Amino acid sequence: MPPTRMRVRQATEEPRSSCHSCEEERIIHHTTSSGEEFCEPCTQEHFVSCDSCGLVTDLETVHYGDDEPYCEDCYVESHTSCESCGEFSYNDYIVWRNDYAYCESCVPDEEEDMIYNLENNSPPSVSRKSETFTYPVRRLVGIEAECVFPSDYDLYTPKYWSTVSDGSISTEDGESGIELVGYPANGDLLENSVDRLMTWSEEHNAHINRSCGLHIHFNSLDLSAREVAHIGIVYSHFEEVLKGMMPKSRQKSNWCRDFPIPTKELRSVDTENSLLYMYYDYMDSYPSSDKYNDARYCGLNIHSRYYHGSIEFRLHSGTLNKTKILNWIMILDVIILKGIELSKADEDVYNAWIETSPTRQMMSTFGEGLCGYINKRTRKFKKERENE
Repeated sequence: MPPTRMRVRQATEEPRSSCHSCEEERIIHHTTSSGEEFCEPCTQEHFVSCDSCGLVTDLETVHYGDDEPYCEDCYVESHTSCESCGEFSYNDYIVWRNDYAYCESCVPDEEEDMIYNLENNSPPSVSRKSETFTYPVRRLVGIEAECVFPSDYDLYTPKYWSTVSDGSISTEDGESGIELVGYPANGDLLENSVDRLMTWSEEHNAHINRSCGLHIHFNSLDLSAREVAHIGIVYSHFEEVLKGMMPKSRQKSNWCRDFPIPTKELRSVDTENSLLYMYYDYMDSYPSSDKYNDARYCGLNIHSRYYHGSIEFRLHSGTLNKTKILNWIMILDVIILKGIELSKADEDVYNAWIETSPTRQMMSTFGEGLCGYINKRTRKFKKERENE
């Protein structure tokens, strides 16, 4: 029944009439929209003013929220039904998760929300899926390249890339820092995106400095928690080798800390919950879908899985060199494929692999071409560190 609206009359020098409630001849205090007249005592007994708009509403149709009376319109406008318990709560106390409203008592755990987002996520609509694979990386890859360019250049964004500001990039006078973010792509379309980045960097006289990094995202939406955990095992196994390829600025950087989870712990992961809790615990953080959670600052960033749906590798120093970018992506792709393989291996096969030193596994894991590249980079930076 809709709220009964009424007109308010001044109770001075007005003619008396029969009250609709008590039926006594009295000065009429309120008259409803349907013409029913009430004296002042009966008005106070049967009606109340809406706490929001002041509309006088009969007690049979009034709604109460936090012990305050509301007409129907104001109640619907200022209160929302909880998806879980069905009770209405004032909008200020409603928590929205995945377009569902919850009261404070029923709001789902953050961890449940993160896993829900992961399970219901999909690759960005701008993703570029190649049909040719001369460049043999089949998983969708997103590139984030930090760099510096002269501030007086007219900036344009290369096709299939976007640009975002990045306060972590140090610049000199007359310079600006920027991060270019490539649309996810694979195969030959991924190489094409890198080519476009090279053209852009040459036209803008862009360069990198010690504060810049190269971050690589791999789509992980089709990967199980166990597979991601075993990718962590392989990454951890080769982490010192990978760090040996990098300059001093990346050895102990707060932006790409060492992957902290022991391989024995990772081997035990069999559910998304166990992976989630383990990662944030070892990163000395807390589970949240906040993009800037400190758990992201790891050489292998699993927090990105619950925010972007990807796993991110942050170890590489900044570069605008095509060969370095493509080789690094291929090295990471090998790590991912090996992790997936080990996740399905029985204990004998797994133990034989994990007990073999990384140096003895280099050729069988990465192949001759990538091993040559890794060794070349390692020798270069080893010599630089020895000469410091």
